[in-house]
Amino acid sequence: MKTGNKIALFYTTITIGIIAMVTVVFYFVATNYISRLYYSYLTEKAYAIAEKHWEKDEVNEEDYARIQKHYEETLPVASEILLNADSLAETRTVLSRYLTDDKISDLYKGNVVRFHKDKELGAAVYYPDNEGNFIVVVISSNQYGGDIQQRIGWLLLAMLVVSAVLVYFVGRLYATRMVDRIDAAYQSEKSFISNASHELNNPLTAIQGECEISLLKERTPAEYQAALGRIASETKRIIQLMKNLLFLSHGDKEILKNERETVLLADFLMQFVGNRIRFTTDNFAFVIQANPYLLKIAINNILNNACKYSGEAPVEMRLKGATLTITDTGIGIPEEEITRVYQPFYRASNTREFAGHGIGLSLSMRILRTYGAEVNILSEVGKGTTVAIEFP
Repeated sequence: MKTGNKIALFYTTITIGIIAMVTVVFYFVATNYISRLYYSYLTEKAYAIAEKHWEKDEVNEEDYARIQKHYEETLPVASEILLNADSLAETRTVLSRYLTDDKISDLYKGNVVRFHKDKELGAAVYYPDNEGNFIVVVISSNQYGGDIQQRIGWLLLAMLVVSAVLVYFVGRLYATRMVDRIDAAYQSEKSFISNASHELNNPLTAIQGECEISLLKERTPAEYQAALGRIASETKRIIQLMKNLLFLSHGDKEILKNERETVLLADFLMQFVGNRIRFTTDNFAFVIQANPYLLKIAINNILNNACKYSGEAPVEMRLKGATLTITDTGIGIPEEEITRVYQPFYRASNTREFAGHGIGLSLSMRILRTYGAEVNILSEVGKGTTVAIEFP
């Protein structure tokens, strides 16, 4: 079974288990309430019967008419049993068909006794009167309540089945997506480690080769100096690569932990202006909240790429409103590869003859997007590239 299906099944089992417990509790609470409600109707009926039979000689015609009306409005029952409570032997014989000895004793104490026999429900009341003491027993089948209980049971069962199906498929959908994201993250990490190892291996191999060649025989001071210069150059490459890898390994939250400050963007960009880099703006007052060090890395990486791939041609920086554009007239990026140049270590197919690691642009994108900037690249092979950075 696939991992996504296992997760979905596990999630469904737990969820449906909880829903089932809630459903069972609800069913028993509902059925218990229906039974108690019906018993209360039976008790009311029993007292109405007692008043109808033994209060006629004690009230006027108007009050008795109300008693009669109340009797007719109460719940109809299947059986009405009237007993003389003072005839102990005969009454106990009849009551024993429905009640235990303990319940009979409770009834004689004046308590209302409720009982059920087979599928019928009943209530018995003790009714003292001036003519004597009496007991009224009413028995009826709660067919309406039974139908309600049955419908509630089937409805809850149907809801449980539908919930199980829905929860499984929704859980499967999200579990599959989660597994895909985890797999993508794993593959990305695997690719990152592989590419990083490859990029580090090249300069280290060059340093090792330079050292081995220098040790093969005695060299002149000038030759040693040249060899050390090449080693120093490769060492600088390694240091810069390690710095970039360190930043790439940081999550967005870790980048956000770096202290921010208000940066006047036009003034900030002036530090990059040189022989080949030009800058124009119509918004000298535009400010952003960012870490100057990280912002410098992001902008500098984009400018370095623009200068590297455009020969000796000038690079234009323009800040218009909240959008910074960096434009070069270099080799450009193949259209089908533009979306891939954001990936760490990816280099466009037409950049093989240029030195680089494919880290700078992806690092810039990570930093800028962490600060809420939108980055878009427009490029045409042989004509140049424009990187548009829209700040929030």
